Amino acid sequence: MANIIDTNLQFNSNYSKMKTVEGILLHHSGVTVLQTVETIHNYHKNKGWAGIGYHYYVRKDGSIYKGRPETMAGAHCPSVNSTSIGICAEGDFNTETMSEIQKQAIIDLIADIKSRYNITYVKGHRDILATSCPGNNYPFNEIVNGTANNTTPEQTPPTETNEDKSSDIFNDGLVNCIYDIQEWLNRHYNTGLALDNIYGTNTHKALVKGLQTELNKQYNKGLAVDGIFGMNTKNACINVRQGAEGNITMLIQMALFIKGYNLSMDKKFGSDTARIVKQFQSDNGLSVDGIVRQKYF
Repeated sequence: MANIIDTNLQFNSNYSKMKTVEGILLHHSGVTVLQTVETIHNYHKNKGWAGIGYHYYVRKDGSIYKGRPETMAGAHCPSVNSTSIGICAEGDFNTETMSEIQKQAIIDLIADIKSRYNITYVKGHRDILATSCPGNNYPFNEIVNGTANNTTPEQTPPTETNEDKSSDIFNDGLVNCIYDIQEWLNRHYNTGLALDNIYGTNTHKALVKGLQTELNKQYNKGLAVDGIFGMNTKNACINVRQGAEGNITMLIQMALFIKGYNLSMDKKFGSDTARIVKQFQSDNGLSVDGIVRQKYF
């Protein structure tokens, strides 16, 4: 049996009940800074949710925390929230490697859940939605095919030196879905979008407004911030390539994600973003050089 810590989190009333438990969905927190379950719980409450969207949160030291009750539908993947248990692993497994102790804890937790439900699948978040979660380095096969260990490995408490920085990541951290894109655009450009997790006309215009704002701010382009990607905006666009970092890169990553490309939205034009840009160029008959020009919005 997994050793699950219950911190008695208090939830708001705006939640749905779980319909049935058919599967388990695996996530990562997407950041390298250490975060308590209470930190994530409060962050999700600030989004307007009932509380933490995951049913379980597994920290780097192997400790397992109870999030949402299993009777409450999750808020971790829209299409399966009411039929799956969400497990989030602390860490960014696009950049980190999972420790054995954390891996074993997740294996134990999955075994515990399977002992109580007729689980028909264990999947990663990216198997359901266009996202990089739970990360390219997430040991998915080892965890899904793992056997629970009857011995409890020695636990090393996480270093708390970065804990106070956890709030920083919520200002400019990883974005994983349309909801997060809308929230990010609202926070940075006061676009007033409804947080409905739907990419429609208003969200598209807000994305373009963000680009126009950054071109004006960073390059003095003098554009009307109207959300219309017309000739003036097209002509004002700069070339962006690998090594760039900042809000324009973030907006490019968002535009690619919206077009169906699976990449991390982290404001850094690294090798992963360059690979996706080249794929976009190839798919659209453009010169494949990895340089972003005008055709992404």
